[in-house]
Amino acid sequence: ALYRDVKEAKIKNAELLTNLKESQLNTLKGQINPHFMFNSLNNIRGLMLEDVDRARNMLTILSETLRYTLTKSDSNAIALEDELEMVENYVEISKIQFEDRLLFETNIDNASLNTKIPPMIIQMLVENAIKHGISNLKEGGKVNLSTNIKDNHLLIVVANTGILRPSENSTQLGLKNIKQRLELLYGEAATFSLKEIENQVVATIKIPLA
Repeated sequence: ALYRDVKEAKIKNAELLTNLKESQLNTLKGQINPHFMFNSLNNIRGLMLEDVDRARNMLTILSETLRYTLTKSDSNAIALEDELEMVENYVEISKIQFEDRLLFETNIDNASLNTKIPPMIIQMLVENAIKHGISNLKEGGKVNLSTNIKDNHLLIVVANTGILRPSENSTQLGLKNIKQRLELLYGEAATFSLKEIENQVVATIKIPLA
């Protein structure tokens, strides 16, 4: 009877832990999507007075982005290739505000395209690079996204022109979000770092391959 009680207690604790993780992940996802959509709508609203055709095109892109967030947010793992499309859409919308001040480049390892990652995680890195990096530079700058497979791990690197300095009004919610999601999903097997290297801010995520 004691063995059965201990076993049942372990099962119950495991179920509680699973529910807690699901709840935390859903909360973290909720911090991402509304923030992104709010910024996008504001950018497009301003564009409507300048270029109706481009604004219409941006609304189409935003619609595709919304579809992505609605269909993928219930999953904890999506193909990196799908996330890249989302990121490209985000950058296109961001260029409404930054225009020629924002240069976006990618260096994607084809072997990484089908690997699974948490949804919105690259988008958060790129958003952070633009908001806290490029937006603070009068002449603008470059954001570079690269992915590759090394030692049975996926490496995601987002580097932006600038220096590493937290904004006075920033809660760094996005970075905390990334760290918490990686910890919940992978434990100590995944890592996240943010460093300043040769006048660039470099964010690196390392995720074990399944």
